[in-house]
Amino acid sequence: MNDWLRTASRARDDVFSNALDAQVGAAVDLRPTVYESWRRSRLQGLAPEAVSPMPLAEVEFDGYLARTVTRIVEKRAAALDQSACALVLTDREGRLLRRWVRDAEMAAGLDAKGVAAGFMMDESTVGTTGLVTLLTGSPELIRGPEHFSELFKQYSCASAPIFHPVRRVLLGSVSLICRVADTTPLMLSWVTELVMAVQEALLLRASQREQRLFDAYTTYNRDVRHPIIALDVTTIITNAAAARLLGGVDQTLLWEHARRSLREGDRGPSSLTLPDGQVLKVDCRPLAHDDTDAGAILILRRDPTARAHRPATELAQGSSGFAAEASAAAGSLGPAPVGLPVADAPAALPGLVGRSEKWRALCRRAASLRNGPEAVLVLGEPGTGRLAVARALQDLPDVRVVDAVEAVALGDDGWCGLLASQLGDPDTALVVRHADLLSPSAALATLAAVRRTPPTRVLATARSGAGEQAVHNPLLGSFESVLEVPPLRERLDDFPVLLARFSAEAARGGLPATWSPEAVQALTRLDWPGNLASLRALVRRTVTGRSAGRIGTADLPPEYVARAARRQLAALEQIEAQTIVRAVREAGGNKHQAALTLGIARSTLYRKIRALGLDLSASTY
Repeated sequence: MNDWLRTASRARDDVFSNALDAQVGAAVDLRPTVYESWRRSRLQGLAPEAVSPMPLAEVEFDGYLARTVTRIVEKRAAALDQSACALVLTDREGRLLRRWVRDAEMAAGLDAKGVAAGFMMDESTVGTTGLVTLLTGSPELIRGPEHFSELFKQYSCASAPIFHPVRRVLLGSVSLICRVADTTPLMLSWVTELVMAVQEALLLRASQREQRLFDAYTTYNRDVRHPIIALDVTTIITNAAAARLLGGVDQTLLWEHARRSLREGDRGPSSLTLPDGQVLKVDCRPLAHDDTDAGAILILRRDPTARAHRPATELAQGSSGFAAEASAAAGSLGPAPVGLPVADAPAALPGLVGRSEKWRALCRRAASLRNGPEAVLVLGEPGTGRLAVARALQDLPDVRVVDAVEAVALGDDGWCGLLASQLGDPDTALVVRHADLLSPSAALATLAAVRRTPPTRVLATARSGAGEQAVHNPLLGSFESVLEVPPLRERLDDFPVLLARFSAEAARGGLPATWSPEAVQALTRLDWPGNLASLRALVRRTVTGRSAGRIGTADLPPEYVARAARRQLAALEQIEAQTIVRAVREAGGNKHQAALTLGIARSTLYRKIRALGLDLSASTY
């Protein structure tokens, strides 16, 4: 052992005193795992004499992994009591969650070096330790001078990774630490056996969780004629009635409904519209009120007040009123949209598509106002489709649009002249766009102009809440009817249809791209302050210059991937997330190359991807 220690120490000095690509260590059996970890540590700018575990402000010490391992360790307490060893548990990022040590001298030495619960000890922090097992995925024994840090040269560390027995994802590691003089190959066997016991306990827990989900499903599934779904973050169980109703995208959106309902504590059923036009009421019932991960039971019922409409496959072949509105939102009015049935009002709003309950409610209200004599004010957030809705309310071939933005530049006299030029023909409808931007005097002038030369109908668009502004706008108060266009974030069911619409538009007659369920799900997580205009811009950006095919999350722009992360990111985190996504893409998906480009270790890159919630390659269920 002493000869090996001396030889290993010389090899260590040779490696750390030479260039990274130097061929050293031939005098000793320097294992590739150790050498590559040393190399990565140096690439990150770490110095053996200047690294130590880093204290963390917040660590979840009492998660289910820690509780499971603690129960297993307590059964093996006698073995630890009789040895001068320490056992530590880390999560998959290298954060120490628990430490068990009976030897007082060993405990004091580890405390002095920061090997304690609440400290970070991953490779990017302290260099090579037994936690290299988190990167290799196999048990590892790091002895004395094989450690990168000078702090740990007097210890040996046998570590083994813990994988979830069902999902096969890395959960953390268990490490047995002893003094170098006490090193024995049996350490690795002991740790591996301990991890096997932990994974068996996790398998039992997973089985119990699935059993609990199945028990809840069987409790509610008493009448097999009604669609019932039981699901959590990893499992979905449906009866035959539900399976016949739902396809892949619908299951993705269904989980988003459930996730939001569990997270926000919504009361009452929500609505879901299927591709064939059927509208379902979704009653989400949590399995445990104190644990949103416990899952939920979804009871689906057909909405008796809604009538079926044309399926999404037919809708995908028509033109898009939303596309016309998105163009208008960008400053181009474009041609009038071609007629297309919508929801349960087949001839209500030609050219406009949607299947969500919010959109269907708008269409039902609009059907009673279409081609009527009364003036209508269409409210909504910017980019929601206000102009397209206003134009679709009137069948006249001549629907003229004036934009109140011009009133600011023209002044009241110039604005009145513009109105007069548009009001000469009585067989026209006039749409005043952005009517909320008119000053009180310009609004009065508009009212006077339409009274002098009344068009067939007056319509206007304005921002939501415009009628509540402090400065009174007399034009807004003159409308007999008001329509409110829902924002995109309240129309999750419409994403598949809208993406198909905008993809067909971007294809310009060619074969449009299709969108994977994972990409659709990622996009539904965004708030979309720009609404349809932003979604259309995203589609054009994503599909332009590529052949028709399937678009997944890897094809989305980096900033959208960052914003669609599984948790809400702060501003600096979003910048970091975009940088990571861009580097991975430029490296062709090679995370090792991306890590080198970013100047960080591959373990750090994986840790940041997990911490930022950037793994969007699969649906949450």
